[in-house]
Amino acid sequence: MRHQEFHLFPLTIDFDLLDAGNIVHHPNYLVLCERARARALEDIEVPYSELLSQGMAFALTETHSKYQKPAVLGQRLSIITRGINFSRTTITLEQQLILVNPNYRSLSGYLQKLPEDFIEQTYFWIKMRLVCVKLNPLKAQSIPEILIKKLNLKNP
Repeated sequence: MRHQEFHLFPLTIDFDLLDAGNIVHHPNYLVLCERARARALEDIEVPYSELLSQGMAFALTETHSKYQKPAVLGQRLSIITRGINFSRTTITLEQQLILVNPNYRSLSGYLQKLPEDFIEQTYFWIKMRLVCVKLNPLKAQSIPEILIKKLNLKNP
């Protein structure tokens, strides 16, 4: 989620994600992406629970996605999260559920750059915009300075 960096979140496709056809049920791709975003925040030492305790959260306001290949039970995949744009109140992210080249399967966390042969196959891609919100009353708010600093959201 850091601006101009990649966050890598390895995962295994579990039974609870599947539909009757034994593939990941389409809304569960968003669940997996949410898990990856939460881990990206934990990895900069700002867990989502801390944001909630301060009365704030990020709300999904816009998505564009593409399902490219169904994921199945037991697969070891990863989600790449990349911050691509931001404003005072919003962050635009791109996330991909991928099969990682076996030479790089041990990688996780933030990376400055991905090797050219890193992605073996893409299963799901999404671009989304999240708005920072105050929870009570629910309204948009500026992204807190601590997140601006830790996510590297300074003007280029």
